[in-house]
Amino acid sequence: MVEPVGNHYIVARAVYSENLFNEEHEKLHRYHKTFWDHLKLYFRCSPQRVKKIALGLFPIVSWLPAYRFREWILSDIISGINTGLVAVLQGLAFALLVNVPPGYGLYAAFFPVLVYFIFGTSRHISVGPFPVLSLMVGAAVIRLVPDESDGNVTSLNMSAINEERVMVAASVTFLSGVFQTLESIFSQITKTNIADLVTSLIVLLIVFVVKEMNDRYKAKLPTPIPIELLVTVLAALISYFVNFEEKFNVAVVGKLEEGFQAPVAPNVSVLQKCIGDSISIAIVGFAVAFSVAKVYSIKHDYAVDGNQELIAFGLGNIVGGSFKGFASSTSLSRSGVQESSGGKTQIAGIISAVIVLTVILAIGFLLEPLQKSVLASLALGNLKGMLMQFKEVGVLWRKDKYDCIYEPEGVKIFRCSSPIFFANIEYFREKLITAVGFNPLRVLRKRNKALRKIRKMLKKGELQVTPKGLICLANHIHESDEELDNNRIEELDQPTNMTDLSILINWGTDLPPGITVPQVNIHSIILDFSAVSFLDFSAMRVLQKTLKEFVRINIDVYIAGAHEGFLDKLERCAFFDEEIKPSMFFLTVHDAVLHILLKKDIACSPKSKLAEEKGSSKDYIITFSNGLRSREGTVRRLSPVAALQP
Repeated sequence: MVEPVGNHYIVARAVYSENLFNEEHEKLHRYHKTFWDHLKLYFRCSPQRVKKIALGLFPIVSWLPAYRFREWILSDIISGINTGLVAVLQGLAFALLVNVPPGYGLYAAFFPVLVYFIFGTSRHISVGPFPVLSLMVGAAVIRLVPDESDGNVTSLNMSAINEERVMVAASVTFLSGVFQTLESIFSQITKTNIADLVTSLIVLLIVFVVKEMNDRYKAKLPTPIPIELLVTVLAALISYFVNFEEKFNVAVVGKLEEGFQAPVAPNVSVLQKCIGDSISIAIVGFAVAFSVAKVYSIKHDYAVDGNQELIAFGLGNIVGGSFKGFASSTSLSRSGVQESSGGKTQIAGIISAVIVLTVILAIGFLLEPLQKSVLASLALGNLKGMLMQFKEVGVLWRKDKYDCIYEPEGVKIFRCSSPIFFANIEYFREKLITAVGFNPLRVLRKRNKALRKIRKMLKKGELQVTPKGLICLANHIHESDEELDNNRIEELDQPTNMTDLSILINWGTDLPPGITVPQVNIHSIILDFSAVSFLDFSAMRVLQKTLKEFVRINIDVYIAGAHEGFLDKLERCAFFDEEIKPSMFFLTVHDAVLHILLKKDIACSPKSKLAEEKGSSKDYIITFSNGLRSREGTVRRLSPVAALQP
C-alpha cells in the first residue's frame, strides 16, 4: 500500500522471509547453457544460418538489389565525382606524410574503396588515406629506413640499469626526441626555399579560411566548396606557365608512374620490426573509421556492423598493401564531401575510385608541375579539425549492464550497472532503445514528416477544418518516403511545432489516411543511475542528445539514484537547458515512481477535468473521409487550438 501525504510517502507491506516470498511469488528458474551448448549452437548448420552468414559477410548482396536507381544514381554520381577529385589530391598529399613518392597515395585511395564496396556496411564514409594514420605509418618508415641526413642515435642498454634510471632515461629520451625535432627545423631553416614557403603560407591561409566558411555556412551551402581541387588546379597551372621548378628550384610532384605495379608479398624481415606499429595503426584506423561511420548511420537511421567493418578495412589494407599502397581508414573531410554532396550509397565510392583510376592510367601527367609544398599545405589543412581540438583541453580539464525491473503501466525503468564513458555510451543508447521498444529519433522524424504532410494537405485543400470537423477530401493518398537533402535532415530532429496549425494532434489516435507514425506506449522513463560511478564528458553529450530525443516526443525522463556530486558535475559541464532540467533527478527509483503516479492522479482528478471542461468550447465531430468510407472521432476545441482525441 502506498499513501502519498504531501511531500512524504508511507510504504506498508508484509514482512517477507525468503521462503514466504517464494511461496507467494513463483520463482522463475533459468536454464544456463553450458560451453558445449554454445559450441553446438555456433557450429550448427542450416540453410537459414548459411544465408545469414553469407549476407553478413557480403553486405553488398543485401543493399545492391534494393538500390533505388532512378532516385539515387544522379546523387551518387555527383557525390562520387566530387569525392574522387578530393581523394586524388589527398592521396598525393598524404603520401608525403608517409615519406613515399606521391603516386603511391593514389594506390591507397583506390584499392581499399573496391574492397569496402563489397564488404563494408556504411553508406556514406569515404575510404582511403587518413592524415593521422599516414603520420603513424611515416614514423615507422623513417625509423626502419632513415634519411641519410639523420644522425645515428646511440641506444641505451636498458636491461643493465635499475628501474629508477630506466624512468629517468626514458623521460630524457622523450625530451631529447622533442629537441631533435626542433634541431632539424633550426639547423635546416637556412635552406628554406622562399618560393615554397610563400606558396605554403598562401595555400594554408586560403584553405583555412574556406574550410571555416564551409563549417560556418554548411546549412546554406548545397555542397562544401572544393577548395583542395581549386587550389591544386590553380597552383599546377601557375607552376607550369611560370616554370617554378627551373626558376626557383622548387620540388614538384614530377613524373607519376602510369598503371599499376604487380602485387608483391610483404617483406618478412620488415614485418618482424614493425609489429608494434602495425597494431597501433590498426586500432587507430578502425576506431576513426567506425566512429565516423557510426555518426552517419545515426544521422541517416541505418545499422553499421562493427565486426563487418573490421573485416572490410582489414581486407582493404591487405589488398592495398599488396599493391604498394599504405594504410587506409576514412578521412573526415572526404566523407563530409561524399555525404553533403548527396551520396546515398557506396556507389558514390566506386565512382570516386573511377576518378582515381583515371588519374592513375591517363591524366596523371597534368599534376607533374604541382609543387610538393602545395600538397604539404593541403595535408596540414586537413589536420585543422584535429589541431583545433587542443582548445578543448582546458574545457575538459575544468569539467572534470543493464536490467529492467518491474514497472507501473506506461513507465519503463532502466538500470545501468556500470560507469558510462566514451567506449560504452553507444552500447548504453542501443540497450535503452531496445528496452523501450522504439527509436525516439525515428519517431520524432516520422512525426515531423507527418506534420509536413498534414500542412501540405491543408494547403492543397485535401484536409479542411470545418465547423463539422476535419474532413479529408483526397480520394487516394500514399505516404511517400520523401527524399531530403542530407543537409536538411536536421530539420526533422527538432521538436514538433504545431503553433501554425488550428488543431493539436494527438499522436495516439488515428491520423488522416496515408499518414502513419510509430506508436509510443509509454509516457515516462526512469534511468536508475545508482550504480553509475562515473560519467565522462564525451558520454555526457551523447546522453544529453538521447534524453532530448525522448523529451521531444513528449516522454518524461527521470534519473534516479545518482551519486553525490553527480548533479554538480552536470551543471559545470552545461548539461542542462530548456529541455533537460535538474528537476528530472530523484533520490531513488521509488521517489520517481511515486512522483509519476501522483502526477498522473492529479491529471486525472475530477477538479482537473472540470477545469479542462470550463476552458473548452463545444465538441466537434472529426471525420476522415476518402470517398469510400469515413472514420469518426471527437475533437475537443481548446483555446487557441484543438486536441484530437479518440
